[in-house]
Order: sequence, then C-alpha cells, then structure tokens
Amino acid sequence: MEVRPSKGGDELSGLYLSGGGGREQTCEIDKVFASELDRGKPLLYLPIAMDPAQISYEDCYQWIHSVFGPFGITDITMWLDLRGKSLEELKEFSAVYIGGGNTFNLMHSILQDGFHAPLTAFKEEGGLIYGGSAGAIVMGSNISTCEHMDENTVLLRASKALSYLDDYSIWCHYEEENDHLINRFIDTYGKPVIALSEETGLQVKNGRTKVLGTIPAYVFASSKKKETIEPGGDFSQCFKSS
Repeated sequence: MEVRPSKGGDELSGLYLSGGGGREQTCEIDKVFASELDRGKPLLYLPIAMDPAQISYEDCYQWIHSVFGPFGITDITMWLDLRGKSLEELKEFSAVYIGGGNTFNLMHSILQDGFHAPLTAFKEEGGLIYGGSAGAIVMGSNISTCEHMDENTVLLRASKALSYLDDYSIWCHYEEENDHLINRFIDTYGKPVIALSEETGLQVKNGRTKVLGTIPAYVFASSKKKETIEPGGDFSQCFKSS
C-alpha cells in the first residue's frame, strides 16, 4: 500500500506534517522544511487553532520566529482571519504553516471561512504546506483522531478533514498507550491511521512519503495491523506488498 498525496498536481507540491512537539523535538523536521522555502517570499503562519485566551497571538508570532529564525527564515506573515482569502493571495507566500491548538476550532474556521478551497488549490499548484499537531490532523481524512485531546466547543458536526493523504487519518502526540484508542477509531470510522510522536514528521514530495525526525512513524492499516516506519524510511517501499 503506497501512501500518496491526493489528486491534482501533488507531484509538484510538498506536504510536511509533525506530531506536535516543541521546537527542539521538531528541529530536524523544521530544518528540512526550511530548506525547501523560496527565500524571496515570506512564510505564511496560521495560529488560529490556538485559543488566544490561553496563549496570545503575539506569543505565537514570537514562537514561530524562534522556530525558523535559526534557519534564516525571518520574513513571516501571520493571518488571524481566513475569510475571503484567495489562491492569488496564497501564491505570494513561500509556504503555509498551520499551527497546533484545538483541531475542532481549526477545522471549523477553515470550513466556515471557505479557506479549504484556496488552500487545496494552492497545494495542487505546487504550494508547500506544513501542519503541526492540529494542523497535521486536518490534512488527514477524519479529525476524530483528536477526540481524546480536544473538546468540540464549536459543536462541529462533521469529522471529515481535507484528505490530503488519501484515506489516511493522522494521529498526533502518539504514545504506545494510544494503541487501543487508535484501534477503536479504526473500528468506528473505517479509516487507516498514521501515528506521529512529538519527534516524528512526514514529508510528502514528488509522490513519495518519507518519515522525518528521530522516532518512527506507525501505520495502522487496520485495528489488527500496525507497521513501523523508521526515520528516513519511505512508505512506498515498506507497503508495496500490503
């Protein structure tokens, strides 16, 4: 089974997902992402999954600079309102970074503001997108992988996500003790799962999916089948016989 990005011009695009760790934990993932950026354009940062009552957006902006400043990425624009944003506006940026927080809040904002259409078009035209934690979960097929962590205070009814990785759903902040929850999710929703620890990421580029970071990724093709992909491993090589 080959884990591929979904349709369109994805062979030109790049997706980066991380399991939601801190700056030190995601350093190797962030370094690879930064190396792909067009230094002539700013990076777009979307912190809207975060509750500003808990962490201010000013603090979020300082954090993103602390993450990418060491890699020479200092031109960063932050959007707090996605309403009316267009593909042409997204093309002004080297990439889109979608930060962590409450996954239900993030998905609600993306759908309510109609941002899923220009974001998907940006990806299909070769744009780079990075999702960390909640930002990674919305790239999967179903956001109910966050139910053990996030409260659905926005009363989002549908759990369908952006489906940028075929039918796979993304499980972030993975620990082995989560396995029974993942198996229950699979039995409930019928979706395979890619589980990422806080030190694990994925790079989807040129139709290939590679594990980044320092800890393996785990793929649950069913509630009875768990596979390990070591850092540097390619999903297409590991699953071509499954």
